[in-house]
Amino acid sequence: MSVYAEVYKIVKKIPRGRVLTYGLISDLLEKRLSAQGVGWALRALPGPTKKRKSTGTTTSKSGFDSKNVPWHRVVNSTGGISTHKNPGMPPDFQKHLLEAEGIVFDSENKLDLSKHLWLDGARDIAKRRR
Repeated sequence: MSVYAEVYKIVKKIPRGRVLTYGLISDLLEKRLSAQGVGWALRALPGPTKKRKSTGTTTSKSGFDSKNVPWHRVVNSTGGISTHKNPGMPPDFQKHLLEAEGIVFDSENKLDLSKHLWLDGARDIAKRRR
């Protein structure tokens, strides 16, 4: 399994209203990808594919795409959004997706990591990897 696929498997587990940081995902991968590399992996997610008539499936060949991997639940270490680095991303798109899940941002466009960080899940993932 590629390291990008491992990123996607971790991100798929993040529940609604919770987040992980790029750095925590890097830690879960034993630093095989840097925090920035985790961002590259998420940016490389293919868009959702069209429904295949023969199978009725809508995922990419790898089984991962931007519709079934909640990429928007990964934020930077300060609780901020980093999608401004992606010129193809509409401004505030990630923020709107998170707000739809009940996450509130402060006046500096940061979310409260002490409230929304999915630490229990990250610990469980880390234990299973040992």
